[in-house]
Amino acid sequence: MSIHSMWNDFPDLEKELKQTRQLIFSKIFIRNQQVNAAAKGIFKSNGKMIRPAYSLLFSQMGAESVPERARVMAAAIEVFHNATLIHDDIIDEGDNRRGNPTIQSAYGKKSAVYAGDYLLSVCFRMTHPYRQVIDVQGILTRAMERVIGGELHQLDQSYNQEMTIRRYLTQIRGKTAELYALACFGGAMESNMSTKDQWLSYRIGVQIGMAFQLMDDLLEYTQDDAVWEKTMFQDLKNGIYTAPILFSMKRSPVFFKKQFAKTEYTEQDFIEIRKELERHFS
Repeated sequence: MSIHSMWNDFPDLEKELKQTRQLIFSKIFIRNQQVNAAAKGIFKSNGKMIRPAYSLLFSQMGAESVPERARVMAAAIEVFHNATLIHDDIIDEGDNRRGNPTIQSAYGKKSAVYAGDYLLSVCFRMTHPYRQVIDVQGILTRAMERVIGGELHQLDQSYNQEMTIRRYLTQIRGKTAELYALACFGGAMESNMSTKDQWLSYRIGVQIGMAFQLMDDLLEYTQDDAVWEKTMFQDLKNGIYTAPILFSMKRSPVFFKKQFAKTEYTEQDFIEIRKELERHFS
């Protein structure tokens, strides 16, 4: 089973990630064929599996890691992450992800909702056998609460022209950074690192996740459609003002006030907005 070519230079980790991906597919089965296809569909695209990679790497840092258990931890985190992506695309009405139609676009919103919900149940079913050894279900539950909190914060701040960088950082702290923190913390917990090192791993994951989202938000406005492999300007269409917009708003308040007053954006609007952003970030 193939994975992203970026792991070709790391053969040991590549092997573990392939086994993790096989484990995921072996755990997904639901009788409704439409939902079953939808639940598996998101894993057939060429995702990079960065979060399970961090989980596996942090598992290797401890002295008591069990390979099978480490793969289950990594797999559960990847399943959890993809469940959130399915739900995100339903809310955002995104059409493309990883260069392919989103699950809601390919299978319809009802199947996508059920597929996302089903994948969340898979996380807990996979980790259930290890519940008395490590509190993986506890950390999954807490991560779910924080991710939902980040999404709700984003909902509260949508179309808010008074949005600030501080609020944006709070938003991505829960929405994105929590899953990286979960990956690093989960790997450290699986290998029975000290409590101090587990929470240090958690903080490392938070910083990685924050940096990832900042870069992701910048790339949305600087990459070509073919390279980006997602629906372009989706955040802006949904009134979600990310770091590039927020920084540029301070420098060109009149321009952005005029843009935000519009109820719909044209392709020409997007061209002008991109030019304005490039002027500030070039």
